[in-house]
Amino acid sequence: MGSIYRTVSVLMLCAATLLTAEYSFGQEQRFITDRILVPIRSGAGGEYRILNKGLPSGTGITFFGLSEDGVWAEVETAGGTRGWLRAQYLQAETPTTLELRALEEEFSQLEEDRAGLVALLDGAQRETYANEQMQRSQSLELENTKKELERLTALAGRELELDEKNRTLIENFESQKTEIELLKLENIRLTDRINNSQIIDGAIAVLVGFLLAVFGPRLIPKRRKNDGWS
Repeated sequence: MGSIYRTVSVLMLCAATLLTAEYSFGQEQRFITDRILVPIRSGAGGEYRILNKGLPSGTGITFFGLSEDGVWAEVETAGGTRGWLRAQYLQAETPTTLELRALEEEFSQLEEDRAGLVALLDGAQRETYANEQMQRSQSLELENTKKELERLTALAGRELELDEKNRTLIENFESQKTEIELLKLENIRLTDRINNSQIIDGAIAVLVGFLLAVFGPRLIPKRRKNDGWS
C-alpha cells in the first residue's frame, strides 16, 4: 500500500511542477485511498473549516487540480460538496477495496445467476421426469384401450355372428310358420272335400236305395203259375 502512496505523491509533485498557475482546473476522476474518513475542508490548509467529516475508502470524487505546493487537491463529491483535501489521500487507480468489492458483487451476481440456472435445471429435470411419467401413463392407458378395443371387437364379431344366426332362425321360423299355416289351410280344404264326398256318397246311397225300392220289383221277373202241366 505504501508503494501506491509514493506513486501518487510522485505523480502529484510532477503535476505541481508543471502547473504555472496556482490551481489546475481540469476535471478528472479520483478515488479516496484505503484510509478511512478523509475530511474535506473549505480551503487548501488544515486551518480551514471542515465541510465533510470524512469520505470512506473507495469513494469516487471529481478532481479539479492541486494547490501551488501540491499538498492539497480541489475536489467535488457526488453530492455536490466542493472543497479541499490532502492530495496524499487521492489515487488515480481504482482502490483495491473497490475492486474487491466489485469482484465480490460480481461473484455474488454470478452465484445468484448460477443458483437461478440450477433452479431452472432442477425445474427442467422435474418437468422432464413428469413428462416421462405422463408418457408412461399414457402408453399404458393406450395399451389398455387397445386391449379393450380388441375385446369389444371380438365381442362385436360374436354378437354379429349371433345376430346372423338369430336372423336365419327367425327366417326359418317364419318360413315354417307359413308352411304350417298353408298345411292347416290344406287340411281344412281336404276335410271339407272329405265331408262333401261323404255327403255326396250318402246322397247317392239314398238315391240308389230309393231307385231300388221303386224300380227293383219291376226288374225282377215274375214266376209263372203252375198250370198243371208240369
